[in-house]
Amino acid sequence: MPQQTKIFRVFVSSTFTDMKQERYLLQKDVFPKLERYCEERGAKFQAVDLRWGVSEESTLNQKTLDICLNEIARCQRLSPKPNFLILLGDKYGWQPLPSHIPSDEMQKIKEVANNLTFIDKWYKEDLNAIPPEFVLQPRGETYKKYDDWEPLETELRNVLRNAAIELEFKEEQKIKYFASATHQEILAGALHKNNELEKPEEHVFCFNRQVNNYQKDDKVSKFRDYIDEEVDEGCQKQLTKLKSDLKTKLDEHFINYKADWKDGETKIVNRKTEFTEKVEGLLWGIIEKQLKQAVSKDEIEHEVGFHEQFKNQLVEHFKGRVEILTNISNYLNNKSEQNPLALIGESGSGKSSVMAKAVQDEGNKGNNSVIIYRFIGASSASTNLVSLLQSVASQIAGKYNTTLEELAGEGYEKNLHEIYGITEVFKKSLELSTPEKPLIVFLDALDQLTTTETENNFYWFPNEIPENSSVVVSALKELEHVFERCSKINLPKLPAREAEEILDAWFKVIKRTLTDEQEKLVLHNKSTEILPIYLKLAFEQAKKWESYKTNISLKHDVPGIINDFIDSLATEHNREFVQDVICLMLCGRYKGLSENEILEIFAFDDGLWQKILAMSHKEHRQELTDMKKQLGNSMKMPIALWSRLFLDLEPFLTERDADGVPIITFFHRQFNEVLAKRYNLSEETKAD
Repeated sequence: MPQQTKIFRVFVSSTFTDMKQERYLLQKDVFPKLERYCEERGAKFQAVDLRWGVSEESTLNQKTLDICLNEIARCQRLSPKPNFLILLGDKYGWQPLPSHIPSDEMQKIKEVANNLTFIDKWYKEDLNAIPPEFVLQPRGETYKKYDDWEPLETELRNVLRNAAIELEFKEEQKIKYFASATHQEILAGALHKNNELEKPEEHVFCFNRQVNNYQKDDKVSKFRDYIDEEVDEGCQKQLTKLKSDLKTKLDEHFINYKADWKDGETKIVNRKTEFTEKVEGLLWGIIEKQLKQAVSKDEIEHEVGFHEQFKNQLVEHFKGRVEILTNISNYLNNKSEQNPLALIGESGSGKSSVMAKAVQDEGNKGNNSVIIYRFIGASSASTNLVSLLQSVASQIAGKYNTTLEELAGEGYEKNLHEIYGITEVFKKSLELSTPEKPLIVFLDALDQLTTTETENNFYWFPNEIPENSSVVVSALKELEHVFERCSKINLPKLPAREAEEILDAWFKVIKRTLTDEQEKLVLHNKSTEILPIYLKLAFEQAKKWESYKTNISLKHDVPGIINDFIDSLATEHNREFVQDVICLMLCGRYKGLSENEILEIFAFDDGLWQKILAMSHKEHRQELTDMKKQLGNSMKMPIALWSRLFLDLEPFLTERDADGVPIITFFHRQFNEVLAKRYNLSEETKAD
């Protein structure tokens, strides 16, 4: 889902047990102010603190660090600057086992390891990864308690570390065997050697706590690393080196602040000036600078740029549909054609991708044609008919050196804001084309217009096209009768050969593959045509299959595979949480909710809040409860819980306009229908 609103998404990296006061102050005093500041300027601020975002199930599945690193990558993708905030004290923290070890590296380890059976028990080779790798296996119910797992974890860590030392692995290879989780987060967020990172020294901040008068008591182990009641010198050495590297990299963005040791915990000295005001001021400064650079004053320019981004995503790995695209091209080349062209297909048949490819192909011809396109439902503005026609007609007018107001005529500007007036202006805009400068308009998914503006209100649609203009639209089969006077192309399902090419392209991008049996399962044994939406859903599940995974299945129809997809999410997250989020979305007035509404409802509703607590790791529940008492109505569900689910749902979500507010909803109506039935929602909720 392309990004419509500017988002500043900042990952908070720290050890867990020693930064309770800092996280509370950030959640109470700093982040709400930044949220309000951004909201007033049409942007969003999101702080991702995984202290409350990693469930006990994720811990048991050995996915804690993977979740953290994935969230860092997402912050970097959504918010180039700022996207990372570091809190450091005197604790180096938990040192996880590597969740993935390259096969060539593991083979060397096995040659020198002194406990080969132990390694084989906990690591299995995944040949679907490119290159192949060994994957750490889940702890399972046997080792649900960390006290039971910790001795095994320590033993396995020592086996791997001893082998890495004996083999004289390079420093970058050793990281995953020796570095703490926080250290690995910092490498990804601030110290990575990847040249594509947006200069961390310009927008990453590290706040380093310096504690006076530490006293050894029964609580100090939460704030420093100990072995057998003595300070762990190895951890202290690693931490000192990490801080030195950060100081060198970040320079003035490495900021010391003071704290006292009192009653078994740290207390920040002059917390406003030493900590909260500095964090707020520094992040605010970067955000303000970015907003000045990023916010476009031209709404049309913003909308055009968004649809271009959406088009580029659709065509990035496009394969096949040669005959359909040739027919579209032939229509556009036929100068005598006076009727629009309608591309008709069932839901999920890939109409949007074909339209995007047709747009790209026309653009690549290098002629003087003016090409205007919108993917209805992809942006909140495009789902409202008045705003859609305003946007399209305004862009056309600009290309022909005029304005909407001039097209409307003096004294008739108010007509631009009501449906009859803007319809006439839209039709006038189509008449601006010339032989030297032809006009092509693509409107994808007319069925995605809000309900009151679809089937019974197609008077706005031009049945005849002015000379030198062309209009290509797409819609569901249910609306085919609307286009009786149009030229029509029916879009069939994907032939198995094309489906196989598309699947291969998608897997190459993520550097994975499938076994022969797994691929046959996805492609129905390559013996039939496949709906693109089915292929996409199958891919989203199959990309998680390791080569050693055999107890897998896929339904062969779209409703079945949608339910399979939701079942797979339930195992990755929490079954009740997935159900609650989807039901809340579908019960919204327009089958969706804004992100803030989702976050606030889960904190406001006591029943939902209790489920959030139950999902959280048991060691974090009391802290989360205390935080809610302190913050009251300003408390929101920990965004990381929502963020992880949103990331998995994202390929099938979009933003739509709901009375001027952008809401998150499902892009394909089949999701609404299948999920309403799955969760026994009312007929009113199911109605589209």
